[in-house]
Amino acid sequence: MLTGKVLRNRYRILKFLGGGAFGETYLAEDLDLPNHPQFVVKQLKPKISQAEVLQVARRLFENEARYLYQLGNLSPQIPKLLAHFEENGEFYLVQEFVDGDDLSVEIIPGKKWSEQAVIQLLQEILEVLAIVHQQNIIHRDIKPKNLMRRKEDGKIVLIDFGAVKEVKGLGVDTQGQVTSTIVIGSNGYMPNEQANSKPKLASDIYAVGIIGIQALLGKFPQEFQEDPKTGEIIWQTEVNVSKKLANILNKMVHYHFSQRYQSADEALQALKSVSSKPLSFLPFTIKKIISTQKTLISSCLGIVVLISLGTILVNSVNRPKPIPNSNTTLNNVNMPTEPLPDVKLVCPETNSPSLDNKKYWVVGRTRYYNLPENKFTGKGTLTLPNNQYKEAWDRYDGEIKDNKFNGCGSYRFANGDRYIGQFENGFYQGKGKLICKNGQKFIGNFKKGLFEGEGIFTSNKGLSKGGLWEEGKLKGDENITVSCDTTY
Repeated sequence: MLTGKVLRNRYRILKFLGGGAFGETYLAEDLDLPNHPQFVVKQLKPKISQAEVLQVARRLFENEARYLYQLGNLSPQIPKLLAHFEENGEFYLVQEFVDGDDLSVEIIPGKKWSEQAVIQLLQEILEVLAIVHQQNIIHRDIKPKNLMRRKEDGKIVLIDFGAVKEVKGLGVDTQGQVTSTIVIGSNGYMPNEQANSKPKLASDIYAVGIIGIQALLGKFPQEFQEDPKTGEIIWQTEVNVSKKLANILNKMVHYHFSQRYQSADEALQALKSVSSKPLSFLPFTIKKIISTQKTLISSCLGIVVLISLGTILVNSVNRPKPIPNSNTTLNNVNMPTEPLPDVKLVCPETNSPSLDNKKYWVVGRTRYYNLPENKFTGKGTLTLPNNQYKEAWDRYDGEIKDNKFNGCGSYRFANGDRYIGQFENGFYQGKGKLICKNGQKFIGNFKKGLFEGEGIFTSNKGLSKGGLWEEGKLKGDENITVSCDTTY
């Protein structure tokens, strides 16, 4: 154990993080930098310290460190290599510390993921793996423990590239030749050709497919059934999935590498064809209404929320822009002669509680606060990555029933738009208030996310238009355009 030691007169080891056959990993602080930031130090030591072995180890170590440095600069989802050095015949890597949990926390025995949740997970993994494969580099140890869910943004970070571990496995054969005596990979995730020390890019695809099946079945790979004649995995009898996804997974985990997808890019493109709409693993759906010149129902007013745990379908990530029309500003429409309707809200407006230091559990990239783990009925808070604003998060506070927003709640979008009021089966439905980031608002009745019934729209200049609305349009003045993106 290195705890307490200072390596290279710079990196002080704080605590042991983990280890195995290939080496040990520690949390360390950099004494040369202000505030002593923390990093991960990985120690690799050849089993044999003969000069010939150390010479080969140095060459392998230098080559693989070069690959890690290159990859870390290509993607923020691969830890940056900050230093590599040899000290007393042992080799060390200093890498960026990833604050998060690995996927073994999410993919657990007895918990079966939905099809759409698995599709999203596979997409997330393949997107970062594609960057690796584009450099013709094989990871060689894809498994849940080497896939971190970063707390900061919920993204997958790929860690522990297997090739570096060859340093640990170096030895001398009976002819006196230096060879690697360790097969890189993990049981259950390692295909036949990799077990025979002949890994391919398609070997990584096999491992990703195994993770997908593992999430669907809620079983460890060692529990999967295999056809004794062909070696193919038998899994479809235990779960109902679409034929398209089944075909993709079967191709990913085909026994022979030549029958699999040959790169992460290829597998990713096939996976995207499962749905004609972009997918993101969130427990709700935002569907923006497509506008025409005659009747434009836009952004903040045209949001339809369809909740289905583990699924989000986004028809458009671009906010529709109002089409200029002489009748589309409140300055040019006839103001109501009747008094504006008196709409009383049912749900109280409450302040969103602070989430600092609050415990949560995670499904995909969605965090659940104040709900018992794996329970989707009750009152709590969800934080969800926003598809349009990549580094920002949406937030829901309120009541949930049967995996859907039901009852009173508040949904705040990353850009500042907010809905407060009643939800039914995931829709804005009932009485509520929609507040645009520019100060405009609508108070009234909603049905399936659209204005339906009595309601009042107020511009950020204080002009109001009210009455009876139908499918998002004001009856008697249906050419009026209402948008969170346009001021009146």
